[in-house]
Amino acid sequence: ARWWSPAGLSWLHSSRLRAPLYLRGTPWQVQMGGHWQPLGRALPACHLSAFEAEAWCAWAGRRLPTEGEWERAALQGDPAFTWGAVWEWTASSFEPYAGFVAHPYRDYSAPWFGSRRVLRGASFGTQPRLHHARYRNFFTPERNDIFAGFRSCALQGHRGGAR
Repeated sequence: ARWWSPAGLSWLHSSRLRAPLYLRGTPWQVQMGGHWQPLGRALPACHLSAFEAEAWCAWAGRRLPTEGEWERAALQGDPAFTWGAVWEWTASSFEPYAGFVAHPYRDYSAPWFGSRRVLRGASFGTQPRLHHARYRNFFTPERNDIFAGFRSCALQGHRGGAR
């Protein structure tokens, strides 16, 4: 329980999960289409809630990137920063910002400002026209049924890696 935020711990208790819903370990497998299959080492974990992502980051001494950090890294074009296999949770709340244009239509985004978490990137199930580093997706943090994973950042002033 020490790695979980209060909201994450509440979700964990109410969900009665003991592990990620669609992952099992040793060796790691992922459930896709109702079938368990090996999770390749190069593939991201999928179907993780923001709470699970935050707990892993706390355990590893890391954090989720902000939406701005994620976008800057994605737009730099570094081949080491690949994205698009799964949506990636960020630490940011879904809010408008200067220059933000609701896409594809206003009623899809504006009603949810302040009540959702931002995911960036795309997934293998995303329409090609929405597969862009600036596209914003959003869900409530307990959602583990979407094609979502995460990446982590070092804590401020901390140069260590993940465990």
